Amino acid sequence: MIDIEDVLSINEFLINKFGGSHGVRDLNLLKSAISRPYQTFNQEDLYKTPIEKAAAIIESVIKNHMIKK
Repeated sequence: MIDIEDVLSINEFLINKFGGSHGVRDLNLLKSAISRPYQTFNQEDLYKTPIEKAAAIIESVIKNHMIKK
């Protein structure tokens, strides 16, 4: 499982390499995004494969990154 420290380190690295604003807009949304792939229903994983888990994280991060109008 990826943890919040890993995500923040990756974010810092990418900002330093490619530019952008430092910091996180909403830490709770980020924590929610990285927890999403490990959700279950009826004791079964909702996202069964590593690819499905990665896609769930990416989708959540992208959706949460957008500014709501």
